[in-house]
Amino acid sequence: MAIWVSRYSNKELLNDKYYPVGISIGQPKFPLGYALKEQCYSLAPKGYMLNMDLESFKPAYYGKLEGIGTERIISMVKRLEQKAQSEGKDLVLLCYEDVRVPEDWCHRTVFAEWWAENTGEAIKELPDPTPPKEKKKKADNKQPAKAVVKEDNGYQQMSLFGMAGF
Repeated sequence: MAIWVSRYSNKELLNDKYYPVGISIGQPKFPLGYALKEQCYSLAPKGYMLNMDLESFKPAYYGKLEGIGTERIISMVKRLEQKAQSEGKDLVLLCYEDVRVPEDWCHRTVFAEWWAENTGEAIKELPDPTPPKEKKKKADNKQPAKAVVKEDNGYQQMSLFGMAGF
């Protein structure tokens, strides 16, 4: 049996070979097509971390994990793995991002690094049978604004509040 990380929308999870556990702040609102067995909020990032770049995120997330305690985190994941094994399945820790897109990263891959550093065991990304979606590039077809020609009809706009000096 193995421990994997993946995204909630990985179609591989439709196979009944996995014990899916969410490690995100919230659970998906979209239909999964499989039953989420548990939600492990201890491995989710804190809300303020969501807008960080990877360089800032990694020490903040490691700090969160260290605050919980290395032995406690290891025990928690091992307990989840035992539940998965009791059903003859592999444990999969889930969140949202598709890390196959080069500019995307996710806390689950940072967790996998932390796990390897603290246990010597590798956690890999569960293969995803669907092709990654390409990020839409912003269209560069904007035209410069056309000059607005104002006719001078001899009238002048005045402001009631701008007349204090008169």
